[in-house]
Amino acid sequence: MTAEELLAYLEALLVEEAEEAAAARGTTAEEELDSVGFAAARAASSYAIKLIDANNAYIARYLLDRGVFSGNDT
Repeated sequence: MTAEELLAYLEALLVEEAEEAAAARGTTAEEELDSVGFAAARAASSYAIKLIDANNAYIARYLLDRGVFSGNDT
């Protein structure tokens, strides 16, 4: 998955969790998504996705430098 796809997946998961939390607390999903807890979850997960993306780039570069991939594969 690309970083953009992972971020979209994260957002979908957060919305789903917010809907569940809203049903349990008698609030709205929007209120839950605006809460400190969901903001913290979004920030931490976004950071993790950036680390995954950077790691994927590192691995790709490592494999290209060692000739495992030619870089011209389609």
